[in-house]
Amino acid sequence: MTTKIKAGVIGDGVVGTTQIADDAITSAKIAANALGINDLSNATVSSSDPALNTNPSTGVGTLWINSTSGEAYICTDATTDANIWTNIGDGTGTIGFSATGGTEGTFSSGGTNYKYHQFTSSGTLTTTGPSKTMDILLVAGGASGGGNLSGGGGAGGLLETTSQSITAGTYTITIGGGGAGVNGSQATGGGNDGTNSTFIKSGGGVSLTAIGGGAGGGGSSGVGTYGNSGGSGGGSSGYGTSAGGAGTSGQGSAGGAGAGGGGNYPAGGGGGAGAVGAAGTQNSTSAGGGDGGDGLQKNYNGTNHYWAGGGGGGHYTYSASTPTGAGGNGGGGSGGADVGTLGAAGTGINNGSQGQIGTGISGFYGGSAGANTGGGGGGTGHDSVNFLNYTSGNGGSGICIVRYEV
Repeated sequence: MTTKIKAGVIGDGVVGTTQIADDAITSAKIAANALGINDLSNATVSSSDPALNTNPSTGVGTLWINSTSGEAYICTDATTDANIWTNIGDGTGTIGFSATGGTEGTFSSGGTNYKYHQFTSSGTLTTTGPSKTMDILLVAGGASGGGNLSGGGGAGGLLETTSQSITAGTYTITIGGGGAGVNGSQATGGGNDGTNSTFIKSGGGVSLTAIGGGAGGGGSSGVGTYGNSGGSGGGSSGYGTSAGGAGTSGQGSAGGAGAGGGGNYPAGGGGGAGAVGAAGTQNSTSAGGGDGGDGLQKNYNGTNHYWAGGGGGGHYTYSASTPTGAGGNGGGGSGGADVGTLGAAGTGINNGSQGQIGTGISGFYGGSAGANTGGGGGGTGHDSVNFLNYTSGNGGSGICIVRYEV
């Protein structure tokens, strides 16, 4: 018969070490947690630190103690061969890559698993641990269309950087804004450029800049009639035949030329990341203001969106069936006209909008680009009585998305 000794039976200090023979009490004679010590079976004591590929069988929560340095680590991510070990001692130095910032998510594409960080407004990406190879999609703000028989706005520059080595540190991300639409003017009516988007590491080492889109030209005279250069160039005014603005090499395309005078005054479309803006077409029932150039399709967040489409050009009047310039896929806004039909707006993470047909127009005569697409805004018709009541389409703001394999 086994006699159990209960608490309180033996007074403090009654049994000393001299009364207990060596090895007389074994672990088998002590009930689990009888001494108030939690199970440490998932702890490892080693003379070295854990590694990315330690792959502990006990997974997240595994404790690792370095008996040489005295540092202690907890496994906070047990992904095979990509472990993260967080230092819980007085020292520093997390083992394994970690990144925070923006809207985070995961997706699979082509058999590869990715994690992404998406920035629709300015912010910071903070990374710790060893370097990581990332792909970076950086899109600048698109430009607005011009304000009178005007060209579509050029898309913001699309800068894709693949296999970029990202080391531990803080990366400041600035998201460029779209150019604001403008009122019409008989003489001048140039739109507003988009602004740059940047991805810069604090302390140096990585510095990326996507160039803002070039504004659409408008009006009958002066420099404002020409499409501006930019990430993608703006379309030129329908009053003349000037070439559209130039795009930035590796980021975008040129805008389209105006068709000049006549009865229709069709303006050029804004350039997109994947195609030039179309020139305006004079006196046709099948084409008027030039279409905005399409952007490029990129899957950085689980959907193969178009990004950075140009804005469609506007025109005056020829036929009720003459279409305005369509917005380029990538969120471009379509153009407006006094008489005609509306071209389609461009698709994207946020679709662009269509312009308006008619006179007595107020509000947006040209369609605005979708937010965070980098698309260009649509150009306008004429409607000279209401110059101060309407505006061309706004350009779309930019975006930054980084992705990496997990």
